[in-house]
Amino acid sequence: MAVLATACRAEGTGNSSFQPRARPAQGDARAFRLGFSDVPWALTDGAQRQTYDMAAQYGEVILVQRPPSWGDFLPGARPSDTMRDQTLSIREGARQRGLSIVVALDPFDPSARERLQKLPSDYAGKDFSDDALRQAFVAEAVYTVRNIRPAYLVLGTEVNATFERNPQGYQAFVKAYREAYDAVKAASPDTTVFPSFQFEELLGVIPDLPPHTARWQLLKDFEGKIDLFGLTTYPSFAYPVARKVPPNYYAQIREQTQLPIAFVSAGFASGAGRDGVNSSTPAEQRRYLQRLLDDADALSSPLVVWFTLRDLSFATAAPFDLVANIGLRDTTDRPKEGWPVWEAASNRPYDPAAAEVARQRRAASPTPAP
Repeated sequence: MAVLATACRAEGTGNSSFQPRARPAQGDARAFRLGFSDVPWALTDGAQRQTYDMAAQYGEVILVQRPPSWGDFLPGARPSDTMRDQTLSIREGARQRGLSIVVALDPFDPSARERLQKLPSDYAGKDFSDDALRQAFVAEAVYTVRNIRPAYLVLGTEVNATFERNPQGYQAFVKAYREAYDAVKAASPDTTVFPSFQFEELLGVIPDLPPHTARWQLLKDFEGKIDLFGLTTYPSFAYPVARKVPPNYYAQIREQTQLPIAFVSAGFASGAGRDGVNSSTPAEQRRYLQRLLDDADALSSPLVVWFTLRDLSFATAAPFDLVANIGLRDTTDRPKEGWPVWEAASNRPYDPAAAEVARQRRAASPTPAP
């Protein structure tokens, strides 16, 4: 879906007439920036602009997901005009709205994470053990921070899924990641750089996949070259209702790492899906969203991104139909039960220092007896 959205991005993000929403600044300060991914509800320029507009009206960040443009960065190549246009569109679309950018550069095929996606035909079937592909990945990472200037750069999405399916390819990626991390930090020291992990698969709780113990040891592969623990999380694929999500679901991360914990992409279905997947309701989505925000407060998370603002009108074929109703607004733009929860969170002032003072005060106060 992120690839499909790229077709809109070159022309669809610019909006010099954007008018910011006057937020009432209600409630306690929050430490996390809020945002949405740039996947639009429909594959049109208007839908793409609305996605950027609403991200700015009700948050501070936009998540841009894309596969590498291998051919533009292989040794001897130069970025194409199309690549330059897309880069300018992303940067200016965010700048016009005062949005910070999260770029997720995802080399692996989302439908088959054991392999690299969108490779040129001459490189079909290869992995990061190929010097040219590794150099191209590093070069694009550097190009991204120099030209888009994201606040956050995700180098590899849901990398633990690759580990489960192709351990050798995963190890080759880790070497490429560590090289890219150093190159990005040399070019842009202030950019926050990290891979993301698919949380349900990390824990081994996805029903249709073989169960396993949590793979916390994978964090060691990135030790010293990871600025925060970033996760994607969609618990409705593992739990029928939000109330079944364990109480320590996200809190347990703090037992494994002291890195900041960022929700790079989160979501919970608002309706039943194909073959009994996502047996949820709008009320369960609302319950999960409130829980997510409460946990983000408790963990002092820097980032909470919801996967998509509106339900996806074009996501009708498998496997994309399973995420079609994750939006907080439906395809006609009517708000669901969870939308007021998100709006109230966006009205809270973004002030990490004040939020940390409040968190410490809550931690120091004894819980009243029932």
